[in-house]
Amino acid sequence: MSISIRLLLWLYECLWYLALPVALIRLYWKGRRLPGYRQHVAERFGFYSSKKNHHQIWVHAVSVGETRAAAPLIEALIASGKSILLTHMTPTGRATGQQIFEQHLKSGHLQQVYLPYDVSWAVNAFYKHFAPQIGLIMETEVWPTLILSAQAHKVPTILVNARLSSRSAKRAASFGAIATYIYQSFTKILAQTGLDAKRYESLGLSNVLVTGNLKFDVAANSLQVNEALLVRKELNPGMQIVCAASTREGEEELIIAAWQKLKQQQTDLKNICLLIVPRHPQRFDDVCTSLSKAFPVVARRSMMASNTDIAAAINQNGVLLGDSMGEMSFYYALSDFVVMGGSLQPLGGQNFIEACALGRPIILGQHTYNFQQASLDVIDAEAGLRVDGIDGLSQAMGLLFANHELKEAMSTNALDFANQHTGATQKILSIIQSSH
Repeated sequence: MSISIRLLLWLYECLWYLALPVALIRLYWKGRRLPGYRQHVAERFGFYSSKKNHHQIWVHAVSVGETRAAAPLIEALIASGKSILLTHMTPTGRATGQQIFEQHLKSGHLQQVYLPYDVSWAVNAFYKHFAPQIGLIMETEVWPTLILSAQAHKVPTILVNARLSSRSAKRAASFGAIATYIYQSFTKILAQTGLDAKRYESLGLSNVLVTGNLKFDVAANSLQVNEALLVRKELNPGMQIVCAASTREGEEELIIAAWQKLKQQQTDLKNICLLIVPRHPQRFDDVCTSLSKAFPVVARRSMMASNTDIAAAINQNGVLLGDSMGEMSFYYALSDFVVMGGSLQPLGGQNFIEACALGRPIILGQHTYNFQQASLDVIDAEAGLRVDGIDGLSQAMGLLFANHELKEAMSTNALDFANQHTGATQKILSIIQSSH
């Protein structure tokens, strides 16, 4: 390690020490709306009460999306006789893990903790306490101290389902040799696509392989799909639903405007319903307020006790707010097509693959750099539409509501698109088995 890299890492550590008080205040502040931020705080500083399991493989999934993406790989590892240590950074990620892996948590095959902040003493305490056989870091979570300390503790680390946008590649390149040094410290980088691999290799890396996207291997929740089918049986004849999924701040306003424009311009469209599912639970109340100002009838999923209640709310031709966590399979199966959140504003897009796997046509905005190759592929497969602005979104929704033949063709294409991209789990599993 060169002197300049040592100096930069020392400065990085110093900055973390200065940031720790701010981090504590941030946890307390965020805990006003999401109490989970005020729980298990000691774990974020490397203090753990849980015991280490044997044959433990560590998987780090920072939040909800990464946790869901890791599910098929975790299931395969547990089936092969491994125990899993699953770490997160957000309460929503931890809650998602609790829901998905409830049975494994009860059986002791999986345990959950927070990853510590990236200061050397906390990271070292983490490695000493759990002593994992190998670390699997999901997608983009590259913490310098965490990765470099793994070598000192003889823990191989693999960046799994790795993706690198053009913007991130340029940013990494601007750091020069230190970025290359940190990325090269991974035993392997398993990229989602050839384009991601080329961007990593442009940093001078020689440890990159292409294994595909784990998100294509994520199975829909069959119980939720069946519940959605039961609800659909109680809907008015011809009722159609568009799901605006994983929406983020600033996007609901665009969707509301597009919906109002659609209703004004295509008055012959009857029996249609808008379902909005915000990505972050702390925004549920704010989004409900915005919807209530725009529409006379707004129903909340959290206030409904039965399928009949949900169906009745949809049959009012109003707006339904999906203010619940862990029910995306239900929402996708309930809908006829999906507007993908995160893509209408410059936020990189959210995961639309599960919706495709359920045969749902996709409407994407202009901003999909987090799913660059997949978004190009889904458009080429004629399973998705790309739109720009309120007018484009309104027109695309109107087209799919009115043109049933097009919608059915896109549905078939979406299923084919999803099925053609499966298989990443087995490729990654074989690499893990040969790496420790």
